[in-house]
Amino acid sequence: MTQMTEPRTETPHAINTDPGEGYRRNGYSVVRGIFDRDRVARLLPICERVLAQWRERPLSDNPPVGPLANYLRHLNNPGYHRGRPEDLAAVLDATAAPEVLDAVDQALGEPSVFTSTSLYFNPIGEPLDGFWHKDAIGPEADDQRDYITGSGLQVQVALVPSEDLQVVPGSHLRELTDAERHICVDDDGANRRSNDMPGAVRIACEPGDAVLFNQIVIHRGRYHREPPRRTFMISFRKRRVTEATLARRGLDQYSDQPWFLAPDYLNGTAPETRRYFSDYTAFYAAQWRGRLAEMLKYHHLIQHLHDTGNAYPFAPRESADRAE
Repeated sequence: MTQMTEPRTETPHAINTDPGEGYRRNGYSVVRGIFDRDRVARLLPICERVLAQWRERPLSDNPPVGPLANYLRHLNNPGYHRGRPEDLAAVLDATAAPEVLDAVDQALGEPSVFTSTSLYFNPIGEPLDGFWHKDAIGPEADDQRDYITGSGLQVQVALVPSEDLQVVPGSHLRELTDAERHICVDDDGANRRSNDMPGAVRIACEPGDAVLFNQIVIHRGRYHREPPRRTFMISFRKRRVTEATLARRGLDQYSDQPWFLAPDYLNGTAPETRRYFSDYTAFYAAQWRGRLAEMLKYHHLIQHLHDTGNAYPFAPRESADRAE
């Protein structure tokens, strides 16, 4: 019988002032204290409130609620912050914090576009280790640079002490080894939750520490009931890849954030936050407005049918010229 081994823990180190070097070499980089104590203390109760609301009444753009649920999407959806605009501003300021954007720029080495915010948390059901995988980067990322720095990255910031992310350093620079393929792919993925992944490290983070990682490095999360997990995640994609993706496929579940069009959406945010998200809004505004126009067209039709008492418009109709 194969002995189960626990992946080693990454040793904490001083703040990495150049996340690009480690990121390109290892497929991930750790930036200690990217959020200071005050920001962590501000965000944690906001995330707890949003999580409680999500469990009670999730918004339609989120993953399904259930005992195995371990994340929710779009912390910056204003529906989570009705009557609390200062909380929404705090989430937006954290997302576009200069320390975050500087680290992303160094890691990717080219312009990027904000993708989405998420919150990772403990499931309330059966505890599970995640499955080992490399994320697909899509046909839009056909540049050789994307196999070194990825088509984008995720920034996971711990709000409580966390060792829930595991990676295989350097695996983004090569194909899977036989041992990795056995775990990640073979037997229809039956081995993907194995604790025997060669060379895996578990990354230890204190509150405020961030892990930036390439989506094509082999990685997985840990989804246990204990110890507590509250991870604020911000996703970014390279601008040229985002432009190609938008042209090819249009809006998706990440970019469909039309609330940015609301005139008061950025109220209370820092000037640098407003500048950053004003550029983001300009990037997607035409697509959001186009989708909104379609929705309004059908909304007006439904309202007209309701007001006039007309029959359900999709009911089958008998042909007027049916033969006798």
